[in-house]
Amino acid sequence: MWTDRIVDVTGWRQAAEGPGWEQVEAELGVALPTDFKELSRRFVPGAFSGYLDLLRPTDEHFGTPLLSMWFGGRQMAVLHGSHARLREPYRVYGPDTGPGLVQWGIDISEGDHFWLVDRSVEPERWPVVSRRESGESWHQFDMSTAEFVYRVIADPEFKPFTVADPPRLPFYLPYWAPYPPSPAEWAALTSPNREARPCQPSA
Repeated sequence: MWTDRIVDVTGWRQAAEGPGWEQVEAELGVALPTDFKELSRRFVPGAFSGYLDLLRPTDEHFGTPLLSMWFGGRQMAVLHGSHARLREPYRVYGPDTGPGLVQWGIDISEGDHFWLVDRSVEPERWPVVSRRESGESWHQFDMSTAEFVYRVIADPEFKPFTVADPPRLPFYLPYWAPYPPSPAEWAALTSPNREARPCQPSA
């Protein structure tokens, strides 16, 4: 299971928590991929390797809600034709317009990560559609969300999206941790000799 592999490779140890996705799924008119919801449950808001963030059901901890990104994308596509052209050959998903993109992640290099949502296809089979920054070429991957996240942080061959840097290890940076980490903190987070231990917010 790719989610378990992410837990193992990051050394993250935290009790599962977080709000549910029922309202989001009701608004979208589709269920979201199970592995994505499991990732958001097992990892508090934060960033994989200090790089890749998941969109969340709410704006708690200064995160960006998934529905806000989706609503904003739909509005911009309607009001500004140039914004719609930036998504070509794709379009923003709508319950009444057929298959299209729903954003699930964002990274610090301004990369955007989406599903190609199709109500006639099981959510676990939706491709991941990503680009490194606005205006760059799209890349479509027939893999799950969790596999994509794992390959970004742990597979040095997953170009152009990888941030893996062997022998340094991937890690998870929760919302309460200072960003960017100091050089000493970064070395400790990525050390091949680090010990997995529970992560707790500061008082």
